Amino acid sequence: MGNQPPRGTYRWGLLFRWSWIAVFAPFLIGFLIAGAVAHRVFLVAFALWTGALACVLRAEALNARARATADPGAGLLGARAGWLFVALVLLFGSAAIVRAVL
Repeated sequence: MGNQPPRGTYRWGLLFRWSWIAVFAPFLIGFLIAGAVAHRVFLVAFALWTGALACVLRAEALNARARATADPGAGLLGARAGWLFVALVLLFGSAAIVRAVL
């Protein structure tokens, strides 16, 4: 229990988590509908965007840990940046795949 972030930080983390889900949801729903109706490549884009959302949520969890400490270490900040980089690679990769197929 000693490693738990303060209660206020936890609430902000929940708010940011729901905000990210709200940002990604219209794209995910659109890719799912387009994949079912139009072309199967959008299902691949849906899977990649879902992975990107998971990476962003993981980075947000690491961000909450970084905010809870007075001096976050370089490893924690590097891990957060790494997860965000993987999310960007997945997003641009999905765009490249859709562009190549269509």
